[in-house]
Amino acid sequence: MTEAGGWYGLLAIAQEAAAERAAEKAQPPVACPNDGEPLQTGPDGRLHCPFDGWRPNA
Repeated sequence: MTEAGGWYGLLAIAQEAAAERAAEKAQPPVACPNDGEPLQTGPDGRLHCPFDGWRPNA
């Protein structure tokens, strides 16, 4: 990482945060976004939320 402080330090922090966010979004979901319950596999083999029917990438 570059020297802390100043605009270059802020830019480095912003770039690092953007890279972490992109890596997080690339991971498949493991919990329902509305209630945090773990996703379950339905009879069709696709993941879903058992309480509200939400499906990732539906």
